[in-house]
Amino acid sequence: MKKTLALFALGFVTFTANAQSTLKGDMNDDGEKNITDVMLLVDDILHNAKPSPYTSCPDNNHPHAISLGLSVKWACCNVDADKPEANGGYYAWGETKEKNYYSWDNYTHCDGNYNSCVYLDDIAGTQYDVAHVKWGGKWVMPSIEQIQELIVEADEEWTTVNGVDVVKITGKNGESIFIPAAGYRVFSNKSEHVCCYWSSTQDPSTIYNAYQGGVSGYSTSQIFTGCNVRPVWVP
Repeated sequence: MKKTLALFALGFVTFTANAQSTLKGDMNDDGEKNITDVMLLVDDILHNAKPSPYTSCPDNNHPHAISLGLSVKWACCNVDADKPEANGGYYAWGETKEKNYYSWDNYTHCDGNYNSCVYLDDIAGTQYDVAHVKWGGKWVMPSIEQIQELIVEADEEWTTVNGVDVVKITGKNGESIFIPAAGYRVFSNKSEHVCCYWSSTQDPSTIYNAYQGGVSGYSTSQIFTGCNVRPVWVP
């Protein structure tokens, strides 16, 4: 079936690339029609034609952009994760590499203490956005407004997937994603069974905090903290 869909998608993209018509084959809106558009189209066809009961992912080739009926699509898994229930990487806010130790001393955007932090405002789609740097395309870190929308408009319930504590988030359209309770890292310590997911938005009232989302709410955390990142696909 996938082979048939791929051939169909290839013909579709080729046709729209060479014909003057109103049909669109540029699936990722990058101004080009190529093999990436073919794969995105196949993914979209499989997702809509054969939804899976497991986070609605059509296959195991993560990540997928899952529509929850909100303003943006949410990724099915965290940055650096190969499945929805996996923790993925831990990143200080505005950094794109993991560390073994998280402190002001080795935080990139300050000079050893919180009073010297650089105010970056909103880093979505920039060189400081680990989701965009690692995944490319229109994948970015969610803004605090997008996290708020997820909290207000979607339903949450604790469950387990393959023995991992996760929060199942179900959108108004019935589609779902799983958010693992992967904790966070401060110094060399790691918390357990809580959610700490960075937004792209720095706290304008303090240069050393940024907004992060947890279960049923959001708050600010010190930006040197190692938290997970769940990207969104911005249309």
